Amino acid sequence: MTAVNVPGPEPEWETASSYQGGRRNPAFQQSMWEFAASSFRVVAGLQPPLEALAARLRLTVERGWEDLGSVDVAMFRIEKTDFALSELEGAPVPYTFVWVSRSVDDVEAALDTLLNALGIGRRALAFRGSVEAGFENCNGRPG
Repeated sequence: MTAVNVPGPEPEWETASSYQGGRRNPAFQQSMWEFAASSFRVVAGLQPPLEALAARLRLTVERGWEDLGSVDVAMFRIEKTDFALSELEGAPVPYTFVWVSRSVDDVEAALDTLLNALGIGRRALAFRGSVEAGFENCNGRPG
């Protein structure tokens, strides 16, 4: 079997994971989270940090990135509902975002399922709602 040598990148190519104004690099890399996020929608924000929430459910937190920077994410399923919890590094408001699968019809029931599993009540909500309908601030602080 002959060895195949792969040439290095072309000198004018941008990094595949960054904005490419000239799009000279034929590849544009997305993080696993960016790819997976298209299957989810944000429905709420929680006051507790992702680390504590993930520890409660014994979840593994993965690091990815998105347009705004590095993001830590845990994706999981409870009672046939797909959830994701995310926390954006350096966010001005340090909430944990709650995402549910776009296939979920009853978001309130899904939130109750998640909050029950986490052992916390709705008092832990910082905000809730959707991009389409708007978000409601639940704790008197900016949401």
